[in-house]
Amino acid sequence: MTPPQGSSPRPPRPRSASPAERSVEFAEAQRKLKEEAAERRLRASQSTGDAQPPKRTDGQSKGRG
Repeated sequence: MTPPQGSSPRPPRPRSASPAERSVEFAEAQRKLKEEAAERRLRASQSTGDAQPPKRTDGQSKGRG
């Protein structure tokens, strides 16, 4: 026997994020990761006593787009 139709309705599916929303979330995550990596590099260079500053790029990733 099958249960009556109205007894257990399926929960509505959560609305998936639009591509624009996903790109915003991705950009925020990337920025956070970048900041954390910069802090780690700074702490590492301070702890080892390196006189050379870490190499800086202009912020543009090469070969991607």
